[in-house]
Amino acid sequence: MNVRRQDCRLAGLFLVSVVLVVGMALGATPGEAPEPPLGLAAVKPPTPMTAFSLPSLQSHGFEASTLKDKVVVVRFWATW
Repeated sequence: MNVRRQDCRLAGLFLVSVVLVVGMALGATPGEAPEPPLGLAAVKPPTPMTAFSLPSLQSHGFEASTLKDKVVVVRFWATW
């Protein structure tokens, strides 16, 4: 069992070494985001949602301020 544990440690060390070598070969420095591959755009950091309100079928409406400090996923779909 001791041999298996040592093999796992060596494999982990090897993977970390490969990641470091590949990162240095690509010119990435710690704390700096690498350039995206050709054809892909860099992802922009999220921005706060603008304030808005929507009417509802019930007596009360919906206000975006109720979602403060929460992650919101908006899904659009259409049928025509």
